[in-house]
Amino acid sequence: MISDLQKDLEKMEAYDMLAQLKAMFQEQAHQERFRTTKALNSCKMTPGTPVSAHVLKMKSYIHHLEKLGAPVSQELATDLILSSLTDEYDQFILNYNMHNMDKSIDELHGMLKTAEENLKRKVKTTNEVLVVQKAKGFKKKGTAKGKGKVPKSKPKPKAKTKAPKEGVCFHCNEPGHWKRNCKLHLEELKDRLFVFHYFFR
Repeated sequence: MISDLQKDLEKMEAYDMLAQLKAMFQEQAHQERFRTTKALNSCKMTPGTPVSAHVLKMKSYIHHLEKLGAPVSQELATDLILSSLTDEYDQFILNYNMHNMDKSIDELHGMLKTAEENLKRKVKTTNEVLVVQKAKGFKKKGTAKGKGKVPKSKPKPKAKTKAPKEGVCFHCNEPGHWKRNCKLHLEELKDRLFVFHYFFR
């Protein structure tokens, strides 16, 4: 207590002293409690930061509220911490809620540190697998699959042979012309036309 305040209160009885102190500092305590509660509710873990530092920050808010006369229950504190974590802890939160775990804040802190180590190992393993897969899939230009194998050349398509301009006539079976140019066939057509005109005109 500062000396000036002590002098003002030294002649008062204990009850009057407490009443005076409450009147002087109650409004200040209320504002401090409001700011701490707001900071606790809006506290979110930044991706890439250590989970331990984040939990310690939230624990400091919880302990400060307890000193200000507004203690936070263990269940509510656990929910606030779990809801403030990044998406990569979704599986941890699911397992925690499914098994109805009732852990203290310190125990939850230790579990989250273990979960963080497991996540780091998982990411490292995944990256190593991706590097191996990329190395296997890499091919040099102009090389065939396998060692010492020569790429097979595709067979060239056979050139289409052109049909002869004139073949065997289907009417007289003589080579050198088609049916449409066959003299015998044309003569027969003329005779048929003559007969047709003669009888049906």
